[in-house]
Amino acid sequence: MRTAYYRLQLGILCIALLLGLGGFTMTSAYAQAPQKATWLWNTQLIVNSTDRILSFAASQNVTLIYLQVNADLDADVYQHFIAAASAQDITVQALDGAPSWALDSRRHELQATLDWITTYQQDASANEKFSGIHIDIEPYLLPEWRTDQTTVIAGWQRSVKTVVQTAHALHIPASADIPFWLHTLLTADESATLSSWMMQQYDSITIMAYRDHASGILDVAEAQLAEGDAAGTPVYIGVETNPTDEGDAITFYEEGAAYLNNQLASVIQQAGAHDSFAGIAVHDYAGWSTLVNK
Repeated sequence: MRTAYYRLQLGILCIALLLGLGGFTMTSAYAQAPQKATWLWNTQLIVNSTDRILSFAASQNVTLIYLQVNADLDADVYQHFIAAASAQDITVQALDGAPSWALDSRRHELQATLDWITTYQQDASANEKFSGIHIDIEPYLLPEWRTDQTTVIAGWQRSVKTVVQTAHALHIPASADIPFWLHTLLTADESATLSSWMMQQYDSITIMAYRDHASGILDVAEAQLAEGDAAGTPVYIGVETNPTDEGDAITFYEEGAAYLNNQLASVIQQAGAHDSFAGIAVHDYAGWSTLVNK
């Protein structure tokens, strides 16, 4: 099942075919150069470091920023940043999430963020609006995951539907981060893998394929790239640049920027064999910029 977002693209394709536009095929309708995205969690940076952030983004060919929502910041701070990013052809998606958002008892917290985004979109000018909603819910970090996983998964699925409904009501796409192993789990009703179900809901997915070499990244991303091919859902491959206590093989923090760029070039070349491959997402701006400036 394609989402409304992709049905729109299919409609554009059909119109183009009816008009007889040469060379416009199903493959070319979905194909595009791989994008490069990053997460920006520290919202204080957009208060007084917009130029520095966007200069870095331009230097690294970033075309998409997942920007943390902070209701304590004035809306005009976001308006200024997004307008400046838009002027550089960089799109900005509203980022937020918490493991507890998968719980029915805590969905009001998710709803509060979605309400803030809705109000913001209604008040912002066209070049100041978020271009999408990007959610990071990781309920496997909850103690409930170990004691009642099926109930948590069911709640997670309900939260996903809430996000997608809100985004599409605002006429923007919804996307999310998911772990590379999510295809090993089933939905609450056991009708599909959890990752393939996510791809049927969201307009794109970012796989947290956190490894520090191309072969490892591709190995852990392969199953979900294949599911993305089947679902017709764009898939971004995410990598880590921050220090972590999960092991040196998880992050590029120790290897440096030159090695990172070399490995990402290999990932892009090889992942391009998948129709679903949409680009690379580097986690996150703070870690990546530190790596580059070492």
